[in-house]
Amino acid sequence: MKTIGFKHLFIFTCLFLFIGVGCEKDDELPSYHAKGTIIEITGGCYGEIVIIDVEEPQGIGLPFTVLGEEDEIITYQNAIGVPYFAKIGIPNSIPQAVGIRLNFEYRELTEDEEEQSHLFSTDPPIICPHNIAPPVVKRLIIKKVVSYE
Repeated sequence: MKTIGFKHLFIFTCLFLFIGVGCEKDDELPSYHAKGTIIEITGGCYGEIVIIDVEEPQGIGLPFTVLGEEDEIITYQNAIGVPYFAKIGIPNSIPQAVGIRLNFEYRELTEDEEEQSHLFSTDPPIICPHNIAPPVVKRLIIKKVVSYE
């Protein structure tokens, strides 16, 4: 009688282990973590902004349109803009180049950072011949780059 109880316990334990291992887990990012690709780096009259097309999480950025090759219009639905990496303490070993995929921690700008233009402006300031506005993207700060490729 005791062996039947242990057999049932063993079978149920194995069954639950197989079910748990077989279930597909959703790789959801923790809060304030994101994955994306650098799509543009502005300079000069447009300000010093690294523009990232965010894959995850959706909804943290804004639509951003660029003109591609042969006048092709490309619209990214979830773009953010961050200051040049050197301005926010990201190590020089992390490449700031178009096409680099980043996994990073981010945060909103503080009130002081929103009022200070030096984070996103050209250093040293330049005089532009035309009234050129910087790109319209959600501005955030990268706290830490977790990985890149």
